[in-house]
Amino acid sequence: MRYKTTDELGEIRRRPGITYYHQLYTLLSTALNDGSIPAGAALPSESELMQRFNISRNTVRRAIGQLEQEKRIVCRRGSGSYARHVPQAEFSADSIAEVLRDFEAEHSASRLVRVQSAPTPAFIRRKDPQFGEKSLLVQRCRSFKDEPFMFSTSYVPEPIAARLTRRQLSRQVVLSALDALGVRPASAEQITTAVNADALAARHLGVELASALLCIHRLVRDEANRPIEHQSHLFRADRSPLRARIAIERSAAGLRWNEAQTPLIPAAL
Repeated sequence: MRYKTTDELGEIRRRPGITYYHQLYTLLSTALNDGSIPAGAALPSESELMQRFNISRNTVRRAIGQLEQEKRIVCRRGSGSYARHVPQAEFSADSIAEVLRDFEAEHSASRLVRVQSAPTPAFIRRKDPQFGEKSLLVQRCRSFKDEPFMFSTSYVPEPIAARLTRRQLSRQVVLSALDALGVRPASAEQITTAVNADALAARHLGVELASALLCIHRLVRDEANRPIEHQSHLFRADRSPLRARIAIERSAAGLRWNEAQTPLIPAAL
């Protein structure tokens, strides 16, 4: 089986901060993920990729080497590179959704990375000046069956954070620890976007620098509407798809999507 044409892969162009190698890796990775290059199919040859994208052999080999290291392709000397069958069941949308709902889920682990005092970022203070200038910074990495899929950064207002200990946070996520202390989370405002992985997130999530990540910012408030935590969750796109069940409504004006959505992923605290 042969991949049809390199024209179907997409384009590579000069982009500040994003190398040709990473662009090629992303194009090939996407084609493997969506089945455009199915299991058993040959990837375009080095020469084809060099000619199609006007890039060097070293650039091509680095991208191919990364995919081989991730065990998503197999390279056969004198024959070429072929897509491997990679079981997806363990990282299905439904299985990850269940992990994100329940922090005690089987096979799930949360590892504390850093706890320290830090200035509250300006964008959080703009969102709610009550947050204050100093916060407790808490970072952790979440994994499922020993595979990392989420890197989180939390800021907790200093007066509340004074009641938290590193020991507590090594056993519980911030909101669970706060709830145990009587600080009751009640509501949250959420924004979903996409970002490029910085060096810290790339290292803990096992992705390349500048890889695309799903990003969720969440400002959590207590029962008195006071801010108690700001969360930023970074998700590996290949392990945490964003899915929702939505309905189609019919009216005199025509068809429209029902705004009452039931999100499946992500729902992390």
